[in-house]
Amino acid sequence: MYSKYTIALCDILGFSDLVKNNPLDTIVDDVLGWFRQALHHSINKNGWPEIVPKLDEIDKNSKIGLAWFSDTILFFTREDTDESLQELLQTVGWLLFETMHYTTRMRTGIAYGDAFIDPKNAMYVGVPIIEEYQLEQQQQWSGAALTKSASERVPEFARNGEFADWPVLPYNVPLKKNKTIYTLAINWTYGIHNQLPLYWSKKSEEPTPEDWARDPSVCEKWQNTKQFHLDVCDQCIRHEGNSA
Repeated sequence: MYSKYTIALCDILGFSDLVKNNPLDTIVDDVLGWFRQALHHSINKNGWPEIVPKLDEIDKNSKIGLAWFSDTILFFTREDTDESLQELLQTVGWLLFETMHYTTRMRTGIAYGDAFIDPKNAMYVGVPIIEEYQLEQQQQWSGAALTKSASERVPEFARNGEFADWPVLPYNVPLKKNKTIYTLAINWTYGIHNQLPLYWSKKSEEPTPEDWARDPSVCEKWQNTKQFHLDVCDQCIRHEGNSA
């Protein structure tokens, strides 16, 4: 049976290099273990789990569903309602914020339309899945952008970024090849914090010339992510104002 869904496809950035450069038990127990805890916290919003939860313990939200394929997470609304859409957008925002504190970060495309979703048989088919994948792949940051179809599904009053419980705002989303697209993006900066310094590494606040020469794409993603935070984070703007 076909229905209309809002679907978010989240990709773990740099996952291939992580797998190639680390022991498998480190990836499974540490990286993905932490990620499952963050996923549980983001979806269910009821406290950080003390132990790594199983997938069926994570996928209990009544408004959104979950599928996980290696380095790709797929969220979908269980019903085509504003409440389910709001829950999905909030979940993506929570997850993006939490991964900003960790070495593994996310990039997400969100689309809306007719799809066939059958979790029991692991079938996920539809134009929205293609559209969100294409938009996810084009983005040059750690963040989340909505396609035209998903943006139009958001209630008109909630598209201007004024409401924390509708964590979207219009933004020139950075794309590859120095392009941008003006669309709705997830405002993940609503996570509670005084300041969120996005340091390049433990050794350096900014990418070094050697880093830029070795992997300019990764450096550019980091730079664009940091710029988004500087552009939109009300909490850090207020904090800086109080410190002045």
